[in-house]
Formats: sequence, structure tokens, C-alpha cells
Amino acid sequence: MNKKLISFVIFCAFLLVPTIASAEQVYGFTPARLKILVTVGMGLGSVVISWLSLTRASGSFGKGNWKIGTIVAVVLALIAYFIAAPHFGHTPGDIGSGNGRGGAAFAMILSFITIILSGMAWFASRYRTG
Repeated sequence: MNKKLISFVIFCAFLLVPTIASAEQVYGFTPARLKILVTVGMGLGSVVISWLSLTRASGSFGKGNWKIGTIVAVVLALIAYFIAAPHFGHTPGDIGSGNGRGGAAFAMILSFITIILSGMAWFASRYRTG
């Protein structure tokens, strides 16, 4: 496999570790925290898919239909954002109180990263030489 892909997945996993580790401060997983952890997983998946479509669109990772991957990544990012943003805005308490605010903030950041990577894939495919 590609070393960059493996290092990117490991980097994303390390970004998810503080969210999971903070789940131990409150006794177990709360339903709100589980919902946001699923949302963070969707956000991580969308970042990986958009990164793969960026590498395919630029021509450095094989040839394939990068447009479908970009569309799937953007849809996943928008779903994650529209679940996480209202949760972050309407839940009381601080990060680490068991209500999933930290994970919601992380899912929103991942959604923004996906949108940026997908836009880069679009422009890379339009201006690729060769």
C-alpha cells in the first residue's frame, strides 16, 4: 500500500484518540457522545475519501473516477456537519462533561477539511497537464 495513505490513516486515528480518551471522564459512554463518535467517524471517512479523490484527480494515485468519491465525501461531510453543528450549539456544559461537545467540534473541523480537499481535487483535475 501507499505509505502516504497509511500515515494519513494513522494520523487520523491519533486525532480521534483524544475524543475517545475523554469518554472515560464521565462514567461510560453517554448516548450523545456515541452519536457524536459516529459523526466523527463519518467525518474521518469523508476526509480519507476526499484525500483519495484528490490524489486520483491529480494523477498521482492511479486512474479512476474521482468525481464519485468527491461527491460521496462532500455528502458525508455535510451530513456530519449538520448533525454536529446543532449539537455543539445547543448542548450545555463544557468539553469533557459527557455531552459530546468536543467530538462535535472535531466533526465540524473534519467537515471543513473535507470541503477544502474536495475543492482541491476539483481544481487539480481541471488544471492537470497530460
